Amino acid sequence: MTNRQRAELEITEFTEAFPYAELDNVPQSVWEEVRSGVKLKDAYGKYSDELERSYESARRVNTENADMSSGRISGAPKKAVYTAKEVSAMTGKEVAANYDDILASMKSAGFYS
Repeated sequence: MTNRQRAELEITEFTEAFPYAELDNVPQSVWEEVRSGVKLKDAYGKYSDELERSYESARRVNTENADMSSGRISGAPKKAVYTAKEVSAMTGKEVAANYDDILASMKSAGFYS
């Protein structure tokens, strides 16, 4: 089998095993393993498994951190959008209490309607 035939066979095996992976996005570390004699499909499979373990580890840590968290610092706005009419009907104390939400509302399309 020629080098070209071997390369074509490996690319075929790779695309069958990883139909959504693109050769242009194969990392350099995989190509280095291929140069050392490891089949492309096997080297990419190892890389893919390591990447998945890394993602799973990050998800686990994020879940643990979220469970220990007291919540978001900024919190959700009390009301997503105030209209100009609603703001004009507010007392000074209400405007002060909702000032950040009012400023955000002024940037929205629904404020002046």
